[in-house]
Amino acid sequence: MDIVYLLAGSAIILTCFYFIVSPFFTTNESGMSIEEEAEENLTLESVYGAVNELEMDYLMKKMNEQDFLQLKQQYQLLATELLSQENNLKKDRLNTDAEEAELELLRELQKLRKQKG
Repeated sequence: MDIVYLLAGSAIILTCFYFIVSPFFTTNESGMSIEEEAEENLTLESVYGAVNELEMDYLMKKMNEQDFLQLKQQYQLLATELLSQENNLKKDRLNTDAEEAELELLRELQKLRKQKG
């Protein structure tokens, strides 16, 4: 009976050890670094939230003014980059929508010309 308890206990210990150690040896399947994934998941709302937390820390005297201004400027630059990326995507979508509409009009005109001629 002691052997059964020994085997069960060792199986439980090995399983726990596996779950503790395995995250250190797993690789990133997508091939992107953690920083790239964080930038990809970064939204404008999260940047504004970070600026709000930064201002709260400054008002509570947890950081000095120079660090606050430097970090705030970095977050503002990041926000402007995100806004410009969103605007570029919107412009591209509008251009493709306009091109599709123009092509549709040309197709309809060709159909009408074929019907008349």
